[in-house]
Amino acid sequence: MALPIQIHTLIVEDSEEDTELLLRELQKGGYDPIHERVETRESLQAALDNRRWDIIFSDYTMPQFKGTEALALLRERGNDTPFLFVSGTIGEDRAVAAMKAGADDYIIKGNLKRLIPAVNRELREAEVRRERKKAEEALQESNQTLEAVVQSSPLAIIVIDPAGNVRMWNPAAEQILGWSAREVLGRPIPIRPEETKKETREAEREVKRFVNLERRYKRKDGVLIDTSISTSLLCNNDGEISGVMWIIADITERKRAEATIKQMAYYDTLTALPNRTLLHNRLQQAIPSAADENKSVGLLILDLDRFREINDTLGHPRGDALLQQIGPRLHAVLQPSDTIARLGGDEFAVMLPRIDSEQAALAAGRLLKALEKPFLIEGIPIVIEASIGMALSPEHGENPDSLIQHADIAMYVAKENKKGVALYSRKVDKHSPRRLALLGELRDAIENNHLFLVYQPKIHLWTRRVIGVEALVRWQHPQYGVIPPDQFITIAEHSGLIQPLTLWVVKTALAQCKIWQREGKAPNVAVNLSARNLEDPELPDQIAGLLVASGVGSASLNLEITESALMVNPAQAMETLTRLKNMEIQLSIDDFGTGYSSLGYLKKLPVHQIKIDKSFVKEMATDEEDAIIVRSTIELTHNLGLKVVAEGVESEEVLEKLAALDCDAAQGYHISRPLPPSELNAWFTETAPAKGWNL
Repeated sequence: MALPIQIHTLIVEDSEEDTELLLRELQKGGYDPIHERVETRESLQAALDNRRWDIIFSDYTMPQFKGTEALALLRERGNDTPFLFVSGTIGEDRAVAAMKAGADDYIIKGNLKRLIPAVNRELREAEVRRERKKAEEALQESNQTLEAVVQSSPLAIIVIDPAGNVRMWNPAAEQILGWSAREVLGRPIPIRPEETKKETREAEREVKRFVNLERRYKRKDGVLIDTSISTSLLCNNDGEISGVMWIIADITERKRAEATIKQMAYYDTLTALPNRTLLHNRLQQAIPSAADENKSVGLLILDLDRFREINDTLGHPRGDALLQQIGPRLHAVLQPSDTIARLGGDEFAVMLPRIDSEQAALAAGRLLKALEKPFLIEGIPIVIEASIGMALSPEHGENPDSLIQHADIAMYVAKENKKGVALYSRKVDKHSPRRLALLGELRDAIENNHLFLVYQPKIHLWTRRVIGVEALVRWQHPQYGVIPPDQFITIAEHSGLIQPLTLWVVKTALAQCKIWQREGKAPNVAVNLSARNLEDPELPDQIAGLLVASGVGSASLNLEITESALMVNPAQAMETLTRLKNMEIQLSIDDFGTGYSSLGYLKKLPVHQIKIDKSFVKEMATDEEDAIIVRSTIELTHNLGLKVVAEGVESEEVLEKLAALDCDAAQGYHISRPLPPSELNAWFTETAPAKGWNL
């Protein structure tokens, strides 16, 4: 077994947990990282002054220091150490901008599969850069050193004498360019670089012509490679020009990596269609261009009807195969200038530049007609239908975000009225201007930590012990103040932001749980999941990664799922919950009694407890019907071997009735309102003991 490769690693990161996760991934990849973590400009400068680093990793956004500032500081010092962003919040468009600013790569924190290949590549290229620097310095010092470096260098090194003849053609030049030294040594090149240093540009052009170097180079054996070339003048001891040296590197692998990053940033991995980011960029260009010609840009959002049934009946692989056939089917009835994008799941978008409402309606009709013919998947004919929402600029939106939002609203109208197509109208728009503004700002709020958590305690009614807390998210908006979740959770679910929002809440809650454990407290922390979360097959793996990074045991995490969310896609919910239970995570059904499930259905679910909705608990002391529902639910749930939590307890009388009915646990304002960690710590040490509740 090969010994680990020791590398000096500088990590610009404010999270110790994320740092540990990164280090573990490096160790798994065969490295022994000797590291230092910094999170301010001053500590970064000190670290750079202290030693030479092999590689630098940086988060993109931190409270005290931005990753882009770290990158700028490094490059201003003339330091070319490999610099990689490792961030869960960078976003595709910022990743491309970061690469242009001088970053060598970016890795998503929730998906570190590309980390080791990227590290391997950048360390190799750093070695190449060091070799190049050595070569250039050595050439100025002595011909003897030149010969040794040139012969062992991984770079193609070519030297031309003042007469224009090739005097050096090292082994790497043979390998990279495909010509042997025997074929080129002594061959003249019609240049005279000895007159002035300005000739270096002409010399560079001449050597490109000599070896047929273009944007890409076709070697003698026909293999195409990407190259970079630099030119230097050589001088003798008297200062006279003694020749010209060209250093040529094979950058094919780097070009491939850049192409991969571009593909990841702008195209959907399943269908190879443009993704939401590329659609947004094209709308950004098309809307003002069409306005200059008094034209409109039409945006159609298309959603497949009952696609979940196909996944449930035929399986996800066949469902994916169907999605891959949607793009070609739609392309066949559209113009080459139109853009088809996949927004996620079974939702697609079509951008129609320079069009009016009548033409948009005709295009929508063609799209629906194109989908009528059955799709053949593994010999199985599948018939699907779709609903299309239409919006046009500037009438329905003067920017990409509002146009996408309004087309999405129209699509849901088309689904509800079952007419197939609907044009956006303000009459059917239930979204206020404030809600539309919040949609555009929510992603930044997640990325820049403008959210915070409050925690509501739960007590065990038999032992009077505090057994856990429920984490509840709030948005600290710079204009509107604290925004409650009911004003942005739905926005997150409809815009695709629910996944990063949920992962932010889990990560933050686990970090707080770790702090409490260090202080000798060990409450179970609960986090709410939405229906969209249950449809995400990557959720269990992402939560497993957050648990490892936090150092909190999985049994300390409780995930709460609403009863109605379970009924959206029962088969997928069952699969996701089973994987989470196998990780020993506690699972609860929230708001029980408000949906359409039954206790018989609950028996099949891999859950540990149910939470009776507060609408039944709040008035049970005075409403006999509510009391009967609560008592029956507790008895039947216990018969299924599950625990029962009552939420919405607002009086001592209700608390006593719940205890008499053998309810297991309770939460509500009578026990405590949701509190930030600082106030909750005081509640733990003062209020709870005074009421007879203990940790």
